[in-house]
Amino acid sequence: MSLQKQYTLGELYSLADQYSHDYPATLARKIEILSEIQIILGRKAADAVREYKHKYAERKRVYAEAYVEATKDKAQRAELAVIDLRMEEADLEADKVRWNNAVTSNEQVINSLKYSLKVLLAELDNNASATR
Repeated sequence: MSLQKQYTLGELYSLADQYSHDYPATLARKIEILSEIQIILGRKAADAVREYKHKYAERKRVYAEAYVEATKDKAQRAELAVIDLRMEEADLEADKVRWNNAVTSNEQVINSLKYSLKVLLAELDNNASATR
C-alpha cells in the first residue's frame, strides 16, 4: 500500500522531516516520501485546474445567457450577471497557481536532495578508498 493512502499531505511532510540528511539511507527515504508527496501535489494541481476551468465555463455560459436575454445594454447586463462568478473564478485561479507552485517547489527540493545524496555517496566512496 502506498503512503499516499495511509497519510495526509501534512503527515507525509512531517514524516519526511524526520529523516536525516547525514546518511544515504535516510536521505534516500526522505526523497522517496517527497516523491509520494509530489504525486499528491500533482493530483491536487490537476483538480484545481479542472475546478477553475469549470467555473470559467459556467461564467461564460451565464454571460451568454444574460447577453441574449437583455433587450438593451446587453454587455453591461451580462457583466453584472457574472460578477460573483468572476470572484469565485479568481479564487479558483489562485488555488490553481498555489498548487502548481507547490509542485514546482517540491520538485526543486527533491532535485536538491538528490544532488546532496550524490555528493554524500561520493564522499563515502572517497573515504572508503582512502582507508584501503
